[in-house]
Amino acid sequence: MNHIMTENHRIVHLDLKGAPPKVEYYEQIFPLFKKCGATGLLLEYEDMFPYRRELAELANPFAYSKEGIAQILELAKNNGLIVIPLVQSFGHFEFVLKHAKFHSLREVPDYPMALCPSNPDSILAVTMMIDQVIELHPGIKWFHIGADEVYHIGICERCKKRMGTEALTTQQLFFAHIRAVLMHIKKNYPSVTPIMWDDMMRFVELPELLESGLRGLVEPMVWHYLTSFVLPPDWWDRLSKVFPNIWVASAFKGATGSCVYTTNITYHIDNHMAWLSVIEREKCKFKKVRGVALTGWQRYDHYAVLCELLPHAIPSLAVCLAVLYRGAFSADIHMDVTKQLQFHTTLPLNPFQCQEIPKCNFPGSSVYEGMFELLHLDVAYQDFLHSESRLTWLNDYCVKRNFTNPIHLEMILAQALKIHGSLRQLQVKLQQSLSQIYYTNTVEEWLGVFLNPKVDKMAGIIDVVKNQLKLGGTACRVKYMQLS
Repeated sequence: MNHIMTENHRIVHLDLKGAPPKVEYYEQIFPLFKKCGATGLLLEYEDMFPYRRELAELANPFAYSKEGIAQILELAKNNGLIVIPLVQSFGHFEFVLKHAKFHSLREVPDYPMALCPSNPDSILAVTMMIDQVIELHPGIKWFHIGADEVYHIGICERCKKRMGTEALTTQQLFFAHIRAVLMHIKKNYPSVTPIMWDDMMRFVELPELLESGLRGLVEPMVWHYLTSFVLPPDWWDRLSKVFPNIWVASAFKGATGSCVYTTNITYHIDNHMAWLSVIEREKCKFKKVRGVALTGWQRYDHYAVLCELLPHAIPSLAVCLAVLYRGAFSADIHMDVTKQLQFHTTLPLNPFQCQEIPKCNFPGSSVYEGMFELLHLDVAYQDFLHSESRLTWLNDYCVKRNFTNPIHLEMILAQALKIHGSLRQLQVKLQQSLSQIYYTNTVEEWLGVFLNPKVDKMAGIIDVVKNQLKLGGTACRVKYMQLS
């Protein structure tokens, strides 16, 4: 198995629909990506692309400028990283369909996830998006059209009518829309090879795959983020009979929970080791396994909160890239990454088993360390909220009746002040660290989801305790009982 991926691409996926870094941060991390063994980038812009004209409202207020995109591409080129842009073309279309202007493109009026493939304006919107993105990415070799997890298809009246008239199944309807997207790319950009996610084809029988019309138009990217494989056992045989060249996709972050803020490197090592075994076993069936895209999901959909931030997951990325290049995980890899990222002690692989806050030095390491501080404070915070003393002497029932014992409240107050003070210190520290890398909307969102509510909760508890202490334990039990 050794070195089976040394001649293949190792593409780092940047999911910019959440926590998109400032362009300046790319100046710091692209050289590190290259040094760690990456050969390219899969840029999923979503609403961070500077769409214009009819699509102008798709760009969020912090979207990269045209000049910013050019700077990102120049930085990638200077570091020997190819760029593959990704534009969703069917599902995960929330960032488009949430706008009133594009509501008519929804497959289901109440849901913004999937567009209607039978509405002629749908393919028009998709191709306009593709055209604008490719225009700002001259010379690209591959372009990713997404097309995963299309959960709503063949539901609207327009689609039902079309399926009846053309005798189409929902799967054939899916293929028809994808063909239209691919033909647009082939006609207008013949030097660009499209890529698409594989999951909407996994359970399609071989005859239907052969009749899909996708052969020669696209290279599938098979994604799998678990530590043991659950793909259909015959998928590789079916796939190889239609598509000579494929890609695969692992995960270095964003695959263990939609609101997790720390990365369990051990999990992602196991995912990559599983992929290496599968690639070694199945690669002979294909002309070329072009490479691995190491995905780093930042949101599970457009409306989800952020999961692990990129700076916190850089050690995971470094380890996973090394595993792909060397063909296995080893103590040598562990020590090499530890030294490369300037850890004072050995890089912790499982954050939940780490007793100390690891100290290190790489671009964004202050954010990395801050997540460990929060993880430790989270334990103290939850232990306090569910502690026997708080539940016994500061429960809502007793507080409502002002029936509290000052001697216990003083001990509870001391604990609350300590936790609140630590949370406030971390709040200030992370505000500064995050602001160096991210735009203000990301900083506000991350703090507003993961840290500020805890600070506010503890401040509220402190106020309650202080108010109760002013009463001095003077409430009468008889009156207290009468309130029951």
